[in-house]
Amino acid sequence: MKVFSYLFITLFLGFTSCFTVPEFPMAPSISLNTAFFQEEPQTDYIYLTINYKDGDGDLGLNTNDLTVSPFTEFIDSAGTQIRNPNHFNIFPVLQRKNEQGEYEDVLAANYDGIFPRLREANFKKGPIEGTLQYKMGSINFFGQDSSIAKVRIYIKDRNLNKSNVIETPPFPVIYR
Repeated sequence: MKVFSYLFITLFLGFTSCFTVPEFPMAPSISLNTAFFQEEPQTDYIYLTINYKDGDGDLGLNTNDLTVSPFTEFIDSAGTQIRNPNHFNIFPVLQRKNEQGEYEDVLAANYDGIFPRLREANFKKGPIEGTLQYKMGSINFFGQDSSIAKVRIYIKDRNLNKSNVIETPPFPVIYR
């Protein structure tokens, strides 16, 4: 029985020593997984899937986060809502190919958004990695035109560290 116990402990220690905790920078880093346009009955969508890595796992915002500084929306003395970029944590910029073959930002639309916490507050800080899915919707992305598009995107963590900026390959956006 003792031999079995020693063998079990030795194997357990051997297996657990094989798992090392990855080390990632505190600022998040992202890479592209997929990006595509899809026509749907009421709204068209651009679907983005990005891979992420973060050293301390502080990605995402929950409802409580959005009620405290620096994440709250600003309201001026007249009651007008003022855009606070820290209220968002994912920042896609739609680009359209022009007649010269260059890509220009589509400034008429803002697709900034919020993705939820990827690790709950009661978990120990530490590295985290995975994939995020995000969709951008519009009735007609470019009015009554079809076009070739790209998306530039970055994310921020709760410490307001900005990730690298990535860009999708070109893809068609169809007007229906």
